[in-house]
Amino acid sequence: MRTEEIRNVNFSQYTLGASFCRETYSHRGVRILVPKNIQFYTINLDQYNKEKDFEICALKLNILSNSFTTICTCRSPTGNFFYFLNQLESILNKIYKTSSELISCGDLNINYLNDNSRKDLLDSLLASFSLFSTGKFPTRISNNSCTLMDIYINTYRHEFSVRPIINGLTDHNAQIIILSNIFSSVPRHVFSFTRKINNYSISKFTSLLSYKNWEDVFLETMSI
Repeated sequence: MRTEEIRNVNFSQYTLGASFCRETYSHRGVRILVPKNIQFYTINLDQYNKEKDFEICALKLNILSNSFTTICTCRSPTGNFFYFLNQLESILNKIYKTSSELISCGDLNINYLNDNSRKDLLDSLLASFSLFSTGKFPTRISNNSCTLMDIYINTYRHEFSVRPIINGLTDHNAQIIILSNIFSSVPRHVFSFTRKINNYSISKFTSLLSYKNWEDVFLETMSI
């Protein structure tokens, strides 16, 4: 989606918290949606974005007494890996000074199911900010390979679990991370219906009854 398009899309119970949309190329980009009952503020990272090489958006969430910085990142398979790595380090240096609890996710197009030099370089960088991989299962399986789209977290004072969601929307399965000791009540919308009884409604009801054919009622034989 273009920037002007994504801002006009209604996501029901969610608010568009942060996003980056491609202007030159198509297919990809990043966005973060936030439930409407959760406070947040967007972190402006536009200066770091470069299509295909490094696409990122971020925001800070306030849930009860907890504050998290959430980062969503995308790198194209043909993107410059070392440009991506350098930009990510710059951003983490900037954010880590003001937020000690980070959750980072996205599609980095680095195969985490096999040992390789790019995986080692990324792990080394993230470990310097106490960020470690949480996913242990493939999120895309093809005839010849399987790959992993990961979530990184450093909020070790929270208990968490990660599981896949097969949603049929993208070439990757989705992932959900649950911080089990964080609770924020979601407002429930309760609807009730009442019948208005006034002179107008009584008159209308009487009029409708006059058109009713009661023959079936009168001819009905009552059995005891």
